[in-house]
Order: sequence, then C-alpha cells, then structure tokens
Amino acid sequence: MRYSKISGIFSLLLLILLSISGCNEHKEFAINTNSNYLTIATFNCEWLGDGVNDTKQRTAEDYENIAKIISETKADIIALQEIENSQALEIIKKYITDYKYFCSEKGEKQNLAFFYSPNVKISEITEYMPLEVELDKTRPGLMAYCKKGNLDLWLMNVHLKSTSQYDSTPELKQRSYELRADQAEVLNLWIDSILTYKEKDIVILGDFNDNPKRTSHPTLRALASNPNLNFATADFKSCKNHYWDAIDHIVISKHLEKRILSGSLMMFDTYNFYGKDMADRVSDHCPVMITFEATAPDDD
Repeated sequence: MRYSKISGIFSLLLLILLSISGCNEHKEFAINTNSNYLTIATFNCEWLGDGVNDTKQRTAEDYENIAKIISETKADIIALQEIENSQALEIIKKYITDYKYFCSEKGEKQNLAFFYSPNVKISEITEYMPLEVELDKTRPGLMAYCKKGNLDLWLMNVHLKSTSQYDSTPELKQRSYELRADQAEVLNLWIDSILTYKEKDIVILGDFNDNPKRTSHPTLRALASNPNLNFATADFKSCKNHYWDAIDHIVISKHLEKRILSGSLMMFDTYNFYGKDMADRVSDHCPVMITFEATAPDDD
C-alpha cells in the first residue's frame, strides 16, 4: 500500500466537511462512536511537556491544536511518543474529555502512551522491558491487548533508537544503527511468540526512526523480512519533507490484512492542512492511521 494522492484527497475532503458543517469545539473533539470499525493511529508529539521547564515550549493554543489533531484522526486508540508524563496528557484531555490514557514511566522525558476512547476495551497494558536493549540508550515498548466488537488484537507502541546530531562520530552512529537493529530483532521475536501462543492479530506502531527500504545501514530488516508481517507504511514519505522516507510506521500481522478498510491507511499531513508555522508548533511528526472492520467473527 502506498501513501498516495488519493489518501491526501480523502483527508482534505474530511477537513473541508468539518469546516462546512460549522462544528463547534465539542463536536470537533468528539470521540469515534462507529461500532463497526476500529481505527488505530500513531503520533510522535515531539517533547510534549507538562508546562514546567519543557524542552519544547508551547502555548495553550498549541496544546489545543494537538488535541484537535488527535481528535481529527477519529482513532479509537492512538499510540503517542515523546510524552513527558501523565500531567502532559491531562492538558490534552481537557479538550477530549471522554478519552482515557495510560502513560509509561521508564522513558525519562520521552515516554510512550496510549490515548483511547471508552468504546475500546484495553487490558494487560505493560511496559515491554526487553526492548530496552541498552540501559539509558534505548526505551522499552508499551504493549496492550485491545478489543472492539469482534476484533481483538495485541498492540505494541515503540520509539526505537534514533541516529541524531548527538551521534557525532562514526562510532556513535554505527552504535545507534546496531541498537536499532537489535530492537527490531526483539520485536521480531515478540511477534513470533504472540503468533505461536496467543493471537494472530497484531499491530506494531510508533516512531521507528528508520524506514524498512533504507539501503545504507538498514536496521529494520528483521521486521521487513518477516513473512508473517505487512510493513504497511514502507512507501510513506515524511510530511515535513516529502523527499524523505517516513519513520512513523504501522506494521500489521498478515492475518489482520483481510480486515483493513480500503483506503484507510493514511498520514494526516498537518503541514499541508494547517501550514508550516502551526504544524511546527504542534510536532515535527504527523499522525499515521489505519482502520479495521470489527464486526466479522473472530477466527483466532
């Protein structure tokens, strides 16, 4: 599946319809009440802080815009990355009051979270420590079991090791590649263990800090080559620069493919919809989402 102009047109039409309808704030921030489908999204909120000595300073309007973007994904569950703490999510929750959340605690100022509607049953939420392959260098994952209608599945929210400006030497860059590749191997083993013993419907989503089609220093081979997986967003491009490959991804088990709602895999391009100034204040990432049919009988 490719991130195409069709997906962008679909998103734009959605935004236009919201504008034409004259929705007030309450309706605009309403939860997804369609019981026939399960929509899942991922969004790196770029240092979402609690308003106290934050790495990225934000105004009240910026927080409201983040909540608006989360709401406009219409996601039943959205995996969030770079969340400082639960207090930061409480600010967002003021604008989407019906949603619940769970925030991890072992990622220092860049924690993972699930933000979800009451239409979804969430259980067994826990930090997945094996993904912290090196202490203070990598983060654990955040896993959860969710159910809506007749669809139940395992979710794994990830923020894999980056290769950043702080990796200032060839040795540091090489080490970052190795750590990210190690994390991909851990995720691959997790997938295989779930498929073998528990469940066939699985989603890994989040900030992978890489693209599976990278040819120089590839780090996601373990996941990209797994015959049981569909790296659904492999062809996506960055919303910030369309010449870059995307690093925010959704990976699904092959068993789940038959439930995908056609045309629902997409990126919500905040830079296109709101302009660079507002988008930069919100985050340097954009949400990615997918919708599954939830009424067919469960067969696993």
